[in-house]
Amino acid sequence: MRVIGGKWKGSILWHLKDGPVRFNDLTRQLGGASKKMISQRLKEMEDAGLVKRELLSERPIAVNYSITRFGKTALGILEQLKDWSVKNRL
Repeated sequence: MRVIGGKWKGSILWHLKDGPVRFNDLTRQLGGASKKMISQRLKEMEDAGLVKRELLSERPIAVNYSITRFGKTALGILEQLKDWSVKNRL
């Protein structure tokens, strides 16, 4: 729970599961989170080895985030959690 727990981390991983996503696209997909919050969570997840940050251009700054092999191992847990919440109407 220390690695994937906390608000937004599971959602971020879920949005990265299909391939790299640019930072601004990710913030739009998450909707209720501020850019600062998403940036903080991504930094924590990068430090934990769950996501990889790739700088695409310096001006204007463009950054892609992708899920790592280690991060993909958490997707099964997130899928089970989603199934549990649907089953229990949460």
